[in-house]
Amino acid sequence: MESRQQDRKKRLRVGATSGGKIGYYKIQNPLVVCPSMQNRSFINQLMAAGILSVAIAPWLQPVVKARETVPLFLFDTQCVTNGPGRLQQETLDISVGRKVYRSYFFLGPGSRAVSVTCRIGEQEGQFESLLLEFGMRDNDRGSPPNAVNIYLDGVRQESHTISPGEQVALSLNITNASHVAIETVCSTQNRYCDRVYFFESTLLPRLDVAPSEPNSESPNQI
Repeated sequence: MESRQQDRKKRLRVGATSGGKIGYYKIQNPLVVCPSMQNRSFINQLMAAGILSVAIAPWLQPVVKARETVPLFLFDTQCVTNGPGRLQQETLDISVGRKVYRSYFFLGPGSRAVSVTCRIGEQEGQFESLLLEFGMRDNDRGSPPNAVNIYLDGVRQESHTISPGEQVALSLNITNASHVAIETVCSTQNRYCDRVYFFESTLLPRLDVAPSEPNSESPNQI
């Protein structure tokens, strides 16, 4: 009888918190970290790392895109003007052939001529083609026609005579050229010729050459 009471006292002493039974239950069932809980924590860390990489990816993307080739506005190269006529860079919406175009510069030969010559690259073959689109305004009906001549490295490649209300679109291969010149010549020296407006003058680079960044956005026809 004495031995049973001593055993019971020992059991009560083991977890004596409130009533004995609760304390005893806590001691007999300690908190154990299961392997499944450790795995779940590791998976949560991996998921957090994945979310972070997805968040960072868009910031890295522009660095890659910065090396892609882009068109270049002709006047973003080194250009000089020649002749008694007038060249002016001016953004203006005009009507040609009853269509609206946005012009970015014009060549006004007056009664004679004017030209612009541009050095289009430090090395030959940096650009693949030159897109040109130009015309004379509808409301200049009284003007004589203009001759527009295009030169590559001093050699004339194209010549077009246009009258008010007419426009011309060209695509020239400039792979082996390092200089481009555009000239407008009035068809008569006895009368004043109105301006030739340019809606497109874009240099397209070769796909295997990364060009320099342009100083401004290349203008496009509206």
